[in-house]
Amino acid sequence: MVALHELPAALGLDIAVGVPDSHLSALITAVASSMPVHIAPREDAAVGVACGLTLGGRNPFVYLKNAGLFTCGDALLSLARDIGVGVFLMVGWAGSGDDKLSHHVVTGERTIQFLQALGISYRIVGHDAKVDLNRMRRWYDRGGAAGQHRALLVRPGGA
Repeated sequence: MVALHELPAALGLDIAVGVPDSHLSALITAVASSMPVHIAPREDAAVGVACGLTLGGRNPFVYLKNAGLFTCGDALLSLARDIGVGVFLMVGWAGSGDDKLSHHVVTGERTIQFLQALGISYRIVGHDAKVDLNRMRRWYDRGGAAGQHRALLVRPGGA
C-alpha cells in the first residue's frame, strides 16, 4: 500500500502538468516533493504538453478538476489518441461524496459517463487513500500497453 501522493512516482511517472484544483491542492503539493509540477493555463493545453513530454521521453501525468475534463475531451481524442499517446489523468472529482455545491454536482454526476463515452479506463479513490500499488500498477500498465487514457478519480475530503 502506498499513499496516494506516492502513487505517480511509484508508477514511474516523472513530471506533472495541469490546472490547479482546490480538491487536489494538498495532493499535488505532496507530489511536488518527488517530481517537477507545472501549471498549464487550460486543461487541453496540459494534455498537449503531456503529449509533447511523452514524445520527448518523459512520463507525465495531467492533474485537473473534473469540469476541466470536459474541456480537454477534444485534445484527448484528436491529439493524444491520434499520435498514440495514452494520457494518465489525476482528476479531482468535484460534485461527488460530500461536495454538494450545485455547480459541482452538475459535472460530478456526469463524470463517469463522460469517461465511458470517451473510452477512458478509470479508478476511484479517496483524497487521503492508501492504494494497493500492485493493483494500480496492473491497471496502469494494461492501459499503457494498449495506448489508452486512464483516469484516477479522486473524491474530495469527507467522501
